[in-house]
Amino acid sequence: MLNTNPSVCHKVQMPFLAQNNIDLEIKRDDLIHPVVSGNKWRKLKYLLMDAQAKDCKTLVSMGGNWSNHLHALAYAGKELGFNTAAFVRAHEGQRLTPTLEDCRQWGMDLIFTSRVDYAQLRHSFQWNHFAEQFPQSYWISEGGFSELAIKGAEEIGRELEQEYDHIFVGTGSGATLVGLAKACPESLVTGVASFSGAEYLHAQLEPFLKPQSNWRIDCEHHCGGFAKSNSELDSLVEEFHHHNDVRLDKVYNGKCLLAVKSAVAQGRINQGSKVLMIHTGGLQGMR
Repeated sequence: MLNTNPSVCHKVQMPFLAQNNIDLEIKRDDLIHPVVSGNKWRKLKYLLMDAQAKDCKTLVSMGGNWSNHLHALAYAGKELGFNTAAFVRAHEGQRLTPTLEDCRQWGMDLIFTSRVDYAQLRHSFQWNHFAEQFPQSYWISEGGFSELAIKGAEEIGRELEQEYDHIFVGTGSGATLVGLAKACPESLVTGVASFSGAEYLHAQLEPFLKPQSNWRIDCEHHCGGFAKSNSELDSLVEEFHHHNDVRLDKVYNGKCLLAVKSAVAQGRINQGSKVLMIHTGGLQGMR
């Protein structure tokens, strides 16, 4: 496995927190590894161990032009001696993004596919789904979503040294949200959707969490869609960096902080509450 660093919790300094007597901490999963950072390592850890145990040679997955998941998978595969391949939702003739340039440099075979074909791949969850096309391969679904990814995300909660009234985390596939809700039953865990139209996630994730009800999905702070931003988000991310000397990306973590601020303003977080936000890494996507 990769050599990783501890994920520590820091107290967050922001004017809106002091004004409302809110204690917010941030768990620095972005410090786990310089490339395979944040929840990407959490979700990949047990999948990679399973692939090794099954003596698989090639890791196959899927993602978009700026996929943190593919970026982490390509690097981890290179370091651990796997071949890697990925179905990419993009045009073959396009100029590669810096993310995909890195993936290709680390040996990942990029297979460009249409939006229709890509959408069909989202229904593939069996580890040996592409064994015929890629002999001795191990399929990892979009964002790494799987029972093993959830198991890895649960470790975030088990590392906490105290209980929190609220936990907020940026959400794509939902695996980290599920893992946190399972590991922290005394906290209300909010997954802040990074993209528009994420309401379907509730029905998709509910079977993994029954009968628990300590979770919700925030679909109101995507700022126009995946990788979209606005002036409010831009200003908040810069203000956060000014007060805490920590960078947040605007795809996941900035929107997560925006949801925290909104919840405080709307009175959904009571004064004196203890709140935790997970920094899920992904700063490479800001390029």
